[in-house]
Amino acid sequence: MLLLAAAAQLACSRAREHEDSPAARTLVPPARTAAAPAVNVAAVVGRSIDEVRRQLGPARALPTGFQDPVRQAGTDSTLAFQPRGLVVVASYDARTRQVLDLLVLGNDEDALMRRAGLMAGAPTYLVLPVFALNRSTQLVGLRIVPRG
Repeated sequence: MLLLAAAAQLACSRAREHEDSPAARTLVPPARTAAAPAVNVAAVVGRSIDEVRRQLGPARALPTGFQDPVRQAGTDSTLAFQPRGLVVVASYDARTRQVLDLLVLGNDEDALMRRAGLMAGAPTYLVLPVFALNRSTQLVGLRIVPRG
């Protein structure tokens, strides 16, 4: 019995020793860190459309059938950008060239927040969910509006 207890103690201490060895540490995958955003949309909030173009790349055609559920057609100028697969629609005042808001299109709020580098409760902008006109539970995207 005493021999069995001694063997168990030895096995336990060796297992712990093995986990702490340098070789064991290299086999353990590193802890996951927050992935860098695909696009830093927060950096262009409140900028001019020219600055948005420099940051997000060339303007693209609006997605087929795109209709902003909040803005009426013809009231503002609108450009779409597609940096790294993320569709960002910028509404801006053509006279002042100031961006009024950004709309990041997609139906997964958490993924959009992460991929666009947005934070809920940020001091410089508001993040508002945008839903389809005829389906009040279908997320169209997130509207980012500068504060103040």
